Parts: sequence; structure tokens; C-alpha cells
Amino acid sequence: MKLMTLAAVAALATASSMSLAKDLTEIDTPASELEQVLAQEVELPAGAQEVRVIRVTMDPHTAAAWHSHPSPVYVYVAEGEVVLEVEGESKTIKAGEAVSEPLDARMRAMNTTDQPARAVVFQISPKEEAFLEEDAQD
Repeated sequence: MKLMTLAAVAALATASSMSLAKDLTEIDTPASELEQVLAQEVELPAGAQEVRVIRVTMDPHTAAAWHSHPSPVYVYVAEGEVVLEVEGESKTIKAGEAVSEPLDARMRAMNTTDQPARAVVFQISPKEEAFLEEDAQD
């Protein structure tokens, strides 16, 4: 009887390990692709830095206030399209595209379409530094 019990436990352990191996194989399969949409070398000032990730939704036919950024800012458009106007020049960024915004340049983002636009903005800066500086000029 003990021999049969040991054989049953061994068979169960073998079956369980085979099932676990199968499960691990499934887990090791990549769930999605990685696609780099922007890469840029950045020099950061010494000291502690803060990474900010900001979700932005722009209603149709709206614009952000004119502003500048004192630290590196990167924009990934997730839905729709955004027109980035920087010191008189415009560039359209469509869903799936990313751009880096120039430091200390006067700019604004606009949604000139009939659909909402959604973007994710990333910034690396000293913790005490403001995300942006608004520009009162029109």
C-alpha cells in the first residue's frame, strides 16, 4: 500500500512539474512587442532628479497657453494628433509618434481637429523646478 501511495505521489509530482513547466513556457512568451519611438541623449544637472509622467487630454479645437520648459520634456501622442508650435514653426505629431520639446523655447500645443487628442508627457527635472513657465505674450 505504501509503495502504491509513493508511486501515486511521484506520478502526481511529475505531472505537476510538467504542468508547471508548460505554464512557465507560456509565461515566458512575450505578451507584446517593444517599439522605441524616441531616443535622445540627455545631460542632467547634478543632484536628485524627479521623473514626471503626465496624461493630457485636449478637446477638439483647443490650445495650451504659450509656455516654455526649463527641463527636458518628451511627448507621446496616444490618440488623435497634436500640432506643436515652437517659435513660429509648426509640427504635427500623430498617434504613435513622439517628440522632444526644445528647452526654454516659446511653444504651445494645439488640437486643430474635430476629435479629442490624448498624449503622455514625460519630464525629468529637479524636484523643486516647475513643469513649465507660462508666457504672458500672445
